[in-house]
Formats: sequence, C-alpha cells, structure tokens
Amino acid sequence: MEFLFYVLMTFLFLIGIRIVIPTMHQFFAVVLFFILLSFLMMRVVLPFWQKLKTFFLFDLPYMPLILGSSLLYLCSLIVSHILDENDYESIAFISHLAIKIWIVTLWLDELASFLKQWEKLVAP
Repeated sequence: MEFLFYVLMTFLFLIGIRIVIPTMHQFFAVVLFFILLSFLMMRVVLPFWQKLKTFFLFDLPYMPLILGSSLLYLCSLIVSHILDENDYESIAFISHLAIKIWIVTLWLDELASFLKQWEKLVAP
C-alpha cells in the first residue's frame, strides 16, 4: 500500500512538471522511474523473494537460480522498455542482451553438471 502511495505522489508530481516545465518532464520521468524501481525492489520484491525461499518445506535445488533469473529478466525488460520509450533502442537491446548473457552464465555450472551426468548415461 505504501508503494501505491508513492506511485500516486510521483504521478501527481509528473503531471505538475508536465504543466510547468514541459521540456524537463522526460528527464524527471526517467529519474523518478529508477527511484521507484529501486524502491519497489527493496520494499516489495526482495522481501517477497526471501519469504518465498522460506515458504518451501523441502529443498528445491534450482529455486534460487530460477528466482534470480526471473528477477534479473524482469528488471531487464523494465529497463529496456523505458529505454525504448525514450528512443534509445540500441542501448535497450545491448542492456537486454547483457542480462541474457549474465543469466546464461549463472546457469553454466548446472549445465556442466547436467552434461557430465548425461555423458555417463550415453557413453558405453
């Protein structure tokens, strides 16, 4: 509920900026977007992630990787979208590609162990 209050206040602030200083509206919108995104991550997403990790009574081996990958991908989509809206498509593409490579890098250890097990099954 607190986050929705901050979103509403930001929305009203941006409406005021658009009326008073229309040339600075885009700048303030991007700055406030990243402030709200960091606030959302610290106050909502990360506590939810911690609670979700303790929710499962049995140990799921890939749960931290799945949650981390999904969180990184979601952040990448959000940042890419805001960059696309501001006509920085090439920077959005590069940042999204970098996050995808990072996610694949996170999974490389698990992929290596999977391939070793698979090789043992396939090899005569």
